[in-house]
Amino acid sequence: MVDLRQMEYFLAVVDHGGVTRAAAAICIAQPSLSQAIRGLERELGVELFHRTGRGLVLTAAGEALVAPARQVLCDATAARAAVAEVVGLRAGRLDIAAHAALTVDPLTPALATLRRRSPGISVGVREPRDDEELARLVRDGSCELALTYLPVPDLGLPVSALGSQQVWAVLPPGTPAPDGPLPVRALHDTPVIDIEGHGALRATVLAALASAGVRMRRATVTRHSEAVVPMVLAGAGTAFLTRWYADEAARGGAVVRALDSPMACRFAVVHRPGRLSPAARALLELLRRPEETRHAVGDP
Repeated sequence: MVDLRQMEYFLAVVDHGGVTRAAAAICIAQPSLSQAIRGLERELGVELFHRTGRGLVLTAAGEALVAPARQVLCDATAARAAVAEVVGLRAGRLDIAAHAALTVDPLTPALATLRRRSPGISVGVREPRDDEELARLVRDGSCELALTYLPVPDLGLPVSALGSQQVWAVLPPGTPAPDGPLPVRALHDTPVIDIEGHGALRATVLAALASAGVRMRRATVTRHSEAVVPMVLAGAGTAFLTRWYADEAARGGAVVRALDSPMACRFAVVHRPGRLSPAARALLELLRRPEETRHAVGDP
């Protein structure tokens, strides 16, 4: 009979790209993990991996097993968490996908509050490349909740709006700028750092600029959110960032201004249909009541 541990080992090899990395990640001896995978293949009567000179490659049967295996583990986690709920949410596992800016705020303070209240819950956070990957992570059970900006394409999943974030103009150190809110038209023809991958956030900024008749010059293009503040500080261009990143840039000497035509990006949570695990429900409630979590990182 196939057991949960075999499913866990199989997915560890898939997710980490091989037995060696998987064994290190889940703290098991490599020979034991290899033996467990061989045992699973005997139980199922098929080969799940091609053994090549470069390592393991999923067979067609292995590909077919990935999604059901994730569902099995997700269902098992939900079952354990449902039992833990009776004794006060003392255990459980929660996996979340979120774009970088939303990981910082509102996810981080909400997670801090959740962990303070329920330290037995373990949490994993993944950053998707785009909304398509975000939807895939939720659909295949890799993540139970996902935070993204609105609007989103039709993902075929429940989407619940949570709030909005103001967008700030962040200019290189020493850039002349008047005190107070900066007129959007003052940024006409300014070299800008273009952040790819966050479609809705980027679309909001571009729509606001177009509405004001402002043209920007793409000085730098990056998919790496963590690189934007250092780029601004180095003088690579201006960026439009949410509050936490704007504050980080200001501490480094960047010129940060609100805009006289405020830009705000709405964000939402995406999840699979059906009943959420207790940990997911607890986190979602905190995300819907940010006043309970604000002290975790300090008031803005």
